Amino acid sequence: MEAHEPVGWLAESARPLISRFGDRLHLIRDRNCVQWSFEGNAAIVEFAPGDELRATFVAAPVVDEVSARPVSAVYRSRRHRYRMTREESARMVDDMVAFFSGVREPRFDFINAYAM
Repeated sequence: MEAHEPVGWLAESARPLISRFGDRLHLIRDRNCVQWSFEGNAAIVEFAPGDELRATFVAAPVVDEVSARPVSAVYRSRRHRYRMTREESARMVDDMVAFFSGVREPRFDFINAYAM
C-alpha cells in the first residue's frame, strides 16, 4: 500500500495545475517520463533513481530571426531535481504553473535553444 502513496501526492499536487489550465493542458506518458504541455510549452518530468523527479521546461517555439527556423528555449528550475515527497511534488507543480504562466528567468535557468 505504501508504494502507491507518492502517486497520491502527485495527483493531489497537480490540482492547481489542472484547475488553472484545465482542458488546454495535455499529458503524455512514455515509460518513466511524463510530459505536461500547455499552448506549446512543455514540462518534461523524468522519474529518476533514488526517489527523484527531474524536470526540464521547454518554451513554445519562436522563429529565430537569423535562421528563420523555429527554435525552442530549454530551461531548468533552480530546483532541477525534486525529491519524491508531498512538499517537493507541490513545489514542482508550482514551477509548472509558473512556467506555463510565462515566468522564465530568474526562477528558471536558460539551458539551451534547439532548432526544430
